Amino acid sequence: MTTTPEHGPAALVLGAYLRSLRLAKGITAAEAAQAIRSSESTLSRMETGQAGDRWQEVSTLARLYGVTDWPSIADAPRWTSWRSKAPEHATGTVRDDAPGWVDRLRACEHHASAICVYATVTMPRIVQTIGCPVDRLTLLTTATQPPLIPPHTVLPDQRWQNITVLLDGAMLLRTFAAPAAMAAQMAYLQRLATSGPRILVVPLRAGVLPPPGTLHHFQLHGQELFAEETGSALYTTAADSQTVRRCMNAGLANAKDAETSAGLLGIARRRFELLARDPESDALLEELTP
Repeated sequence: MTTTPEHGPAALVLGAYLRSLRLAKGITAAEAAQAIRSSESTLSRMETGQAGDRWQEVSTLARLYGVTDWPSIADAPRWTSWRSKAPEHATGTVRDDAPGWVDRLRACEHHASAICVYATVTMPRIVQTIGCPVDRLTLLTTATQPPLIPPHTVLPDQRWQNITVLLDGAMLLRTFAAPAAMAAQMAYLQRLATSGPRILVVPLRAGVLPPPGTLHHFQLHGQELFAEETGSALYTTAADSQTVRRCMNAGLANAKDAETSAGLLGIARRRFELLARDPESDALLEELTP
C-alpha cells in the first residue's frame, strides 16, 4: 500500500540523498545524529522523508558527508522548505537542476523497494553496462561533477528490489549509436533479464507516446515518487503525477511479455553486431518493428 508523502517529493528525495551520502562515507546513524545534536530516531525520520528538515541540520550533515561546494549547500533551503510560485504545485512538484542532481536521483534508486523505469532516448543508468558507454548522447545527459554516491547496480541476489525496465522500441533502432557498444548492451540486458529484473520492450506499432527522456516510478518507504529525467530531474507526487502516471501505465499495458522482449533484444543484438561489421547492412530492421 502506498500513501501520499506528507512533506511532498522534496523530503523523500533529500532523505534518500542524505542517507546515501552517509552510507557512502561509512558514518553511523549515531555519529550523524550526534553531529546535529539529535536522536537516531529523528535522523531516521529525516532519511525516510517523514520529517520536514531544517537548513542548518541539512547543511551540517552535508558537510559531514563530504559535500563541500557552496552551491550545493546554499541550495539546501530549496529542499528543506521548497515552495513553488504556482500554488497548485506547492507540495507535489520540485525540479532538481542543481549540482549533484544525478546523485540525488541515484539515491532514490538505491533505497526504493520497487522501481519502474521507462526509457526512450538514452539507456537507463540503472541498466547501463559498466565501462561501456552506449553513445555520446548518454554521456552528455549523465555527465555531472564527480559522484559522491556510487552507481546503483542490479545484482542477481538483490531480490529485495522489484525492478521493471521498459524500453521504447526506438531504443533498438538507434543507428546513430556505436553499434558495438549497443550490441554489448543488448547482450547484457538479455543476461540481466534472467536474474530477476523485468526487461520489457514497448513496440513502436503499439502507438504509445513515450516520455521525452527517462521516466522513473519509485516506491520509497511506502510512498510513491515519480521522476522525469532529461537534463535534470522533475519530481512529482500525488495529483501532480497524474500525467506521468498515465504515460507509465500505457507503457506497461502495451509492453511485450518477458519472453517476447528477450527475443527482440536478441534480434537487436544481432542487428548491432552486423552493423558494427557492415554499416550499410540492416537486414534485421523489419524484425524489430512487430
